[in-house]
Amino acid sequence: MAPGVLLAAVTLACSGPSSDETWSPTVPPPESFPPVGEVLGVHCGTLDCHGSLERNLRIYGIYGLRLAQDGVTGFGSTTEAAYRATYDAIVAIQPEVLSAIVKDGGRNPERWIVITKGRGAEVHVGEDRLPMGSDGDRCLTSWLAGPADETACLNAASIVPPGGEAW
Repeated sequence: MAPGVLLAAVTLACSGPSSDETWSPTVPPPESFPPVGEVLGVHCGTLDCHGSLERNLRIYGIYGLRLAQDGVTGFGSTTEAAYRATYDAIVAIQPEVLSAIVKDGGRNPERWIVITKGRGAEVHVGEDRLPMGSDGDRCLTSWLAGPADETACLNAASIVPPGGEAW
């Protein structure tokens, strides 16, 4: 191969998108997230899990990490700003995979690590916080297909202590 042809091939192979091209992931709309955020807060956002500053995925809400400096865990409701911060954190995880799932109408959600970790299908210290077929799993996977199954989300966001009524 001639040196000029080789140089051109290497240059083209290493070039990225033109400055006119931008990639924007397809994600569920943020305004549809609060019911999902509630489920993630209950199942994944406690202080000993993703409701902690020490975690790379941070979930904000009443049961764990508070967005406001004066926020106290267990008091007050989750704010819109906290839902948005959690939404931003969730959709930033494997955005290309998430985008493909949303574009596919929610089919094969197990491609996304949030689903596999929640279901306990791969190593996760929290084990299966959202087991496959549970209300929490249905809430999250339906959100990917749009709209979220509000009944599943409501059921999954309820805290039921061992042998007791919902709080």
